[in-house]
Amino acid sequence: MQISYSAVTCRAFLSPAMKKIKLKQTHQATNTDQQEEEHDNQSDIFHLPNYIILEILSRIPIKTLIQCRSVCKSWRHSLSDSHFTKSLFSQTPTCILLQNSSTINPKSPRLFLIDLDKASGRNDVVIRLPKDPNVPTRGVQVVGSCNGLLCVYDRLNCGQLYISNPIIGESLTLPAPRMEIDYQFVCGFGFCPSNEVYKVVVVTSPSEGTDHGEVKVLTVGSGVWKSIGNCVYHFGYQPYGVYMNGFLHWIVQTSEGSVSICAFDIENESFRELPPPPCCLKKCVISIGVLEGWLSVFVRSGSNINVWMMKDYGVEESWTKELVVKEKSSGMIGKLFGHSTRSSSAAQVLKFTKKGQVLLLDKYKLHVYTPGKRGFVPLEIDGVPYMVEAFAHIPSFISLANAIRG
Repeated sequence: MQISYSAVTCRAFLSPAMKKIKLKQTHQATNTDQQEEEHDNQSDIFHLPNYIILEILSRIPIKTLIQCRSVCKSWRHSLSDSHFTKSLFSQTPTCILLQNSSTINPKSPRLFLIDLDKASGRNDVVIRLPKDPNVPTRGVQVVGSCNGLLCVYDRLNCGQLYISNPIIGESLTLPAPRMEIDYQFVCGFGFCPSNEVYKVVVVTSPSEGTDHGEVKVLTVGSGVWKSIGNCVYHFGYQPYGVYMNGFLHWIVQTSEGSVSICAFDIENESFRELPPPPCCLKKCVISIGVLEGWLSVFVRSGSNINVWMMKDYGVEESWTKELVVKEKSSGMIGKLFGHSTRSSSAAQVLKFTKKGQVLLLDKYKLHVYTPGKRGFVPLEIDGVPYMVEAFAHIPSFISLANAIRG
């Protein structure tokens, strides 16, 4: 069984209204410029009170909102206003950002946004994000998502880093960290609520003869990287930190050999440990994320994926096994031919949909799981590459000029 969506380009959600406006403007072509301007003002949705506009736009699919920015100058200006875009962001649900990991067609679009909840039809599900002319299309990797902004790493260009808002096509090239960065480096991107600044954290792999890596931090907009010392943790589970409430999180191995959760305090620029879920983690494949606003750990054990949620941040007793995703058994035929459904790769649970389904990434492919049923099924979307990497991402119309100081 496969679930498919079509991503054929559709007419704008507001096209019937725009056609009516166009007909009225044609009928009044002989009127004065002042009359046309008055008519324009009367038909402008952004002359409504802000709370009504927010209520309307918060119900519209993201794809349509992007199209609204191209309707006219007044709409584009209003959807660029810093106060309005921040209010709109606070009411925008989490979408899924996909990055093309396929080498079959590297010229295909690099980033896609999947909106399964607010899409009014099959054509609104996929948003192909335009290529940013300032960011290379090959050899780049998304290493962080925070408040609608992305941190992007260029592994083919000496570890160059960028901050990008893919929805509005803005990007900022960061200064080089002046440290040796290889494919084993660890990176995190997050926001400090108290100071309202963004920071990038880079941890290099241990140098020869040592068991620790160097940690450097950049306050975005300052142009200066600073070293804050060494890190004794081994980051072997996933290279990018997961942001939540002023902290970046990784699954790590401590110097004693135990598995733990490492949290980086963005404000104080220091590491601390959080208690892991009350289950055996040593022989399991683990990943970490945020679900429903809670820090979550996904543990693949045998043919199941256990979803643990920390309901009270930092409190060990608050860990709750929220869900068990059961993979299909390979059956007798699989046993005869030596096939097994067990995987050595980490699965990432991305989102609970409004329909009660679970969206997850496994072996670079999207799947859907329905609680109560055994096994998850592939989620195939027209136009989306065969292999992808996926991130929970809240799209934003906030300009980098308004989001980043300096």
